Amino acid sequence: MPAAWQLLEALRLTRMMQSLQDVRLLPADLKFLARTPIVPAEDSEIMARFTGYVTIADLIADDQQAVVYVTDKVTFESTAIPNIKHGKPLTQAMINQLSAINAGMVADMGLFSDYRNRMLDSCLLGVRQRMEALLVAMAIDALTYDRLGIKISSASWGMPSDLKVTPSTPWDTAGSATPVDDIWGVRLIARTRYGQDYNRATMSTQAFRYMIATTEFQNKAKVFFPSGITFTNLSTSDLASMTNLAQNVLGMQIELYDSRYWSQGADGALTSTPYLPIVKVVLSNSGDDNDPTAFDFANGVTTESQVSSFAPSSAIGDLGGPTRGPIAYATLANVNLNPPQVQMWGVARGFPRKFRLQSTAVLTVGSFSDTIDPTAPF
Repeated sequence: MPAAWQLLEALRLTRMMQSLQDVRLLPADLKFLARTPIVPAEDSEIMARFTGYVTIADLIADDQQAVVYVTDKVTFESTAIPNIKHGKPLTQAMINQLSAINAGMVADMGLFSDYRNRMLDSCLLGVRQRMEALLVAMAIDALTYDRLGIKISSASWGMPSDLKVTPSTPWDTAGSATPVDDIWGVRLIARTRYGQDYNRATMSTQAFRYMIATTEFQNKAKVFFPSGITFTNLSTSDLASMTNLAQNVLGMQIELYDSRYWSQGADGALTSTPYLPIVKVVLSNSGDDNDPTAFDFANGVTTESQVSSFAPSSAIGDLGGPTRGPIAYATLANVNLNPPQVQMWGVARGFPRKFRLQSTAVLTVGSFSDTIDPTAPF
């Protein structure tokens, strides 16, 4: 392999990508990924899920028999792990730069290596963004996907139906909506029926603003006002102070989550989409964060790492055998060099799994439209 092309050697790229994976360095907007353990998993894995109820013990007199209660069951589920993958082209101009390096330049002065690192970081971030979107779908117990031939319609992770609530009055109906009672009602069901105590509510800023504008919320919030302060002279646009006030009213942490990702359509148009639909409110317990008994992300061995040795001419260097993602590698865009391009890829193979089905609840608080323009601003 020419010395210049060693900058694209697959093992080197993979080590660089994996070194960027420290959860402490995750972008702040990937909230659900940061609180989910990523664990090894195998393809076509059979998962045993224990479900049931704990029954209270009986009082038994001496020399009398106790009763055995059968309330538990083990459910077996077969899960096929999908690929999470996308690529970036290495343009002809940058290939010419590589040739110049190989022709005698002592170093690329950071020009090519910086470009390569930005491409790698972009590939890795895109993989993480899809992981985040899947984890949010698990939290709200609904996944719909239709892209590049993959169609998933209303997939579910088994959240109990009484933890998926649509309030009778949408939150954007300020005069009669009851967002505080809506949240308290779901918390009560979770605590008394499932032993799950939610201490965090995650929602869009738009849903939050509708919540604090309701008469019910403002009436309940007045008890926390200093003397002489009312909503008429309190700035409801001050999100920090209003979030603190709402946390006092609800007795929960309020997490505003407005992060979005970009996707490209078949026509090349870019569209932004929020990870968490603006009409959804997720209730969860911070004690479940990074607890593998509640949920995890099953991280499988990438197929690319298993077959790379079969066709070494298609990749710049061997991937080094079976490896869990995310991994990175480079390939020729076209074996005929038409055009003469190289493509860099980031790939993982995995899917979220939920073991404690009541670990999250979701409220659908209306059908109001997104106020953010989803099209690219430039």
